[in-house]
Amino acid sequence: MVRRDSKEHPSHAGGKGKQPKRFLNKDAALDLAAAIAGVQEEKTLSRAERNHQTQARQPQKSDQKPRISASKVKLKETKALLAAQRTHSKRKKVKRRKEREQISDQAVDESAPVASKTQARRRVSFA
Repeated sequence: MVRRDSKEHPSHAGGKGKQPKRFLNKDAALDLAAAIAGVQEEKTLSRAERNHQTQARQPQKSDQKPRISASKVKLKETKALLAAQRTHSKRKKVKRRKEREQISDQAVDESAPVASKTQARRRVSFA
């Protein structure tokens, strides 16, 4: 194994060598901790204040009317119109059918007596 001196290694060139640990005194450590805590407290308060402001600005969902685009409104109106037309045409068909039945009933009443209606039905049996 080859042993290198620290003087030969480029990273140690001009270095001071091994340095002793430097400890802070108690007061300095407490001051540093207090400063860090103060900064954190300010950040937390500013975040809470921003959140509180945005919540105060937003209206309640119950107060807010849902926004519907014009195309959706037009589509709903068209669907409602088509549904109304469908129901109207169905009512017309029913009305015409009832009129036809009344006319046919009147024609049958005038042409044949009531007893002939029952005789018109014949039963057929297949043996």
